[in-house]
Amino acid sequence: MGFWGPSWVAYLAVAVAGMLAHPLMHRALPAQARPVAGTMTAAMLGMLAGLAVDASRGRLELLASLCGGELPLGQLLRWHFGLLASSNAALVLAGVLPMLWRARACASPSTGRCLLPTLLCLGFMLAGMNLGMPLLVHSQDLRGGSPGLPSMLAAMQAGMAWGAVAALGLLRAVAGVPGALAKAANPRG
Repeated sequence: MGFWGPSWVAYLAVAVAGMLAHPLMHRALPAQARPVAGTMTAAMLGMLAGLAVDASRGRLELLASLCGGELPLGQLLRWHFGLLASSNAALVLAGVLPMLWRARACASPSTGRCLLPTLLCLGFMLAGMNLGMPLLVHSQDLRGGSPGLPSMLAAMQAGMAWGAVAALGLLRAVAGVPGALAKAANPRG
């Protein structure tokens, strides 16, 4: 297994830590700054469903080999977005389902208020998923070998989880500024 064998366990632990930090941060936010509950879980499940489509096309093996190569980060990210198109699309589509369900179920004004925080959370999760493995490889200068699928997938999950936590941290900082969320949600006035 070499160096990459046990690394997937460490990356998975980082992902679990992010998933545990997320609900704590979510509860600490004022109601007007919260993404719709269930967004992170739905987005992660959607990404896994999209990943099955990408894997059926043989894209994961190619991506794992590229992650261990000598590509610059920008080029690696382009490959990441291109090879995981279904994963990226499914993450976003599944991530908005809790918001759509809530709008249909209760048709409350709080649903519109949740739009900006939910989309911010999904954007950070998308960025985290796509940056998880490439940043790890580049930051540790781990070149010359494929990281392997378990390590790559665990790093992507860790990136998604901590992307969501980072979004909640940003929302918490903005919520501390009086009127900032109301202005962002209503640009006319």
